[in-house]
Amino acid sequence: MATYKGGFIWCFLASLFVGIFFSSEALCSTPAPQKQSLLWKVSGKGIKTSYIYGTFHLVPKDQFTLPENVKQKLIKSQAVVFEVDLDSPRLNSLLSRSMRMSQPIESLMTAQEYNLLTSFVKDSLERSMQQFRYIKPGFLGQLLLYPKLLGYNPESYDLALLNLAKKWHRSVYVLETPEEQIALFDKSTLEKQTTELLNSVKQFDRQRKLMKKMLNLYQQQDLDGLYSLITAQEESAETQGLLLDERNHKWLTPLVNMMQKEPSFVAVGAAHLPGENGLIQLLRSKGFKVEPVLE
Repeated sequence: MATYKGGFIWCFLASLFVGIFFSSEALCSTPAPQKQSLLWKVSGKGIKTSYIYGTFHLVPKDQFTLPENVKQKLIKSQAVVFEVDLDSPRLNSLLSRSMRMSQPIESLMTAQEYNLLTSFVKDSLERSMQQFRYIKPGFLGQLLLYPKLLGYNPESYDLALLNLAKKWHRSVYVLETPEEQIALFDKSTLEKQTTELLNSVKQFDRQRKLMKKMLNLYQQQDLDGLYSLITAQEESAETQGLLLDERNHKWLTPLVNMMQKEPSFVAVGAAHLPGENGLIQLLRSKGFKVEPVLE
C-alpha cells in the first residue's frame, strides 16, 4: 500500500478538515444512527448502479483498513471519482505558492502569543519556528499539528483508492480543479487563521481527544455521529456551508451525469454524505434510491 510522502499533499489532505479542530464545544454526545455504513449504493431513474464511499482523508497507519467490499465495488465500476486530482503537479505547485505569505507570522500576533507558539513547536514537536515564519497560519497548523496527531507516516483512503483505480485501469475523474481547491483556503483571513492556530495550540490535548473520537466514529461507520461532532463546533455554520453544503450542491449534477454514463465509484470525505444537504439526501431528493451497503 502506498503511503503519504510529500508534505504538500499531506497539507492538502489535512486541509479538507479545515475548521474542525478549533472547537471548544465539539466533544458533545452524538445520537446513534439507525443504519451505519460508509458505503452506499445509488440506483434508479436511468443511472447505472453506482456507489458512494465516505473516506477519512488521513488516518494513523495502524488504524487503516480498506474493506474488501469497498475494493470489489471499485473494481466492478468503470469510473472512479474523487474530490480532486491528488496526482496533479498543478496542485503541488499551487499549494506551494498559496501557503506562502510576504509577512512573518509574528506580525500577526502579540509577542506573548508568538513565544507561546515558538515554545509549543520546540517542546512538543521538537522543531524550530524559524523555518515556518512565512507560512500562512492555516497551513502551518496542519503541517505542524497533524503529524503529532496522526503519526509521521499516515495512510490516506483517497490515495489508496486512487492507486487501486490505476492498478485496475479504471477511468478517473475529479469534482474540483486544483484552482477551486486552493480558492477554498483563501476564504479565511490571516487574522482568523492566526486565532484558530493559537487556539489549537492552547487546546492541543483537547484536539487529540477530538481526533480520537472522530476516528472511533469513522471506524464504527457512524456517519450521523461524525456529522454531529463536526457541526457541533462553534461557528460551524460558516465552515459547514463553505466546505460541505455548497460543494455538495455543486457536485450533484456532475455526479448524476457520470452515473448516467457508466457505473461509478465515488470517493469523497465522509462528512459530505450525511445531513440535510449531504449527498445521500440530495440524491434521494432527485428521486434516486440510495441505500447502505451493510455487507
